[in-house]
Amino acid sequence: MEDWEKENIRLEEKYYPITWEITSDSQIKIWDKDGKLLPKDHEIHSIEWNFIYDQINNYHLHDGEICGI
Repeated sequence: MEDWEKENIRLEEKYYPITWEITSDSQIKIWDKDGKLLPKDHEIHSIEWNFIYDQINNYHLHDGEICGI
């Protein structure tokens, strides 16, 4: 197993599933599986930002759940 695969498994076990929403001031907020709000500089924001952006732009979603990387 590659190092990146091990890291993804570690992150999934620790944080996923995550929930997200776009706020009224166009900010993306992400919560981990325990309901903890993750700060904007958290690595999960970097990992999931493009996927969430696509969900907003392509499907006009304003919230959702992501079950894994």
